Amino acid sequence: MAGRRYNCSCGKKRYRDEESALAAAAGDARTYDENVTVYRCPGGLAWHLTAHGFVPEALRSAGRRVAYALLSRESLDWTSIDTRDVRAAHRIVALGLASGRPPGPLRATDRAGLTRVVQIGLDAYAQPRPGHS
Repeated sequence: MAGRRYNCSCGKKRYRDEESALAAAAGDARTYDENVTVYRCPGGLAWHLTAHGFVPEALRSAGRRVAYALLSRESLDWTSIDTRDVRAAHRIVALGLASGRPPGPLRATDRAGLTRVVQIGLDAYAQPRPGHS
């Protein structure tokens, strides 16, 4: 994620790591009795909170768009995937989050993993995680 910065320019309140964002979300949920979602900023490394949920139009990266589409539809026809997003769809298959090759359908196989891609982005999901091989 070289080139991405913690100090994103989206104007939302920033949290340095997921743990502090989750703690803030839990506090908001207790205080305001409202479900709050934590996500990584597409424009930087910061974490943000939202009580409004996701709208597909806000997902700026190809991996997030394909993952969101798979979560909402269970399967996609490869011809329905925007040409800009096909490479991300192949990466999602390579990571084991979905199965299928053109011309057959693309099917979700790991809903939790796809949810995580929507939350943090495909590049961050694909990076090795401590304690995982």
